[in-house]
Amino acid sequence: MKGYRFAWLGLLLVLPVLAQATTATFSAMTVREVGNFLSTLPAGFYAMAPAVAKQQMDAMDVFLLDVREPSEFQAERIQGAVNIPIRDLPRRIGEVPKGKPVIVYCKVGHRGAMATVFLRGQGYNVQSISGGLDAWKAAGLPVVR
Repeated sequence: MKGYRFAWLGLLLVLPVLAQATTATFSAMTVREVGNFLSTLPAGFYAMAPAVAKQQMDAMDVFLLDVREPSEFQAERIQGAVNIPIRDLPRRIGEVPKGKPVIVYCKVGHRGAMATVFLRGQGYNVQSISGGLDAWKAAGLPVVR
């Protein structure tokens, strides 16, 4: 785990740049490199299975954060989620409460993982849903359309 410290620092440094992008599309190289980095992390590294996330949401007061684009959020989302696109997160961080656990998700997990790293760096108690909304739906869990 210790070897990941510098990699996390590098990812934290690049997140504000990615978040400030004016388009939701990242270069193929950026997506590939972030994906490669994320795929090397140990299983369960600040992430939880959709069923575990659902149990936690049912058992306690959590802040559910959807970091997808507004059009994705409008099409379908998890009930109770607040939409703050990943690119807006540094600017809108004040909307994320520090006093309760945060569960973050996106479509497949990459943006959610980036948001998790960013929020962890800001002192939040946060985990992401492994596999994002696609995994949530594959587990048969409900969405709002």
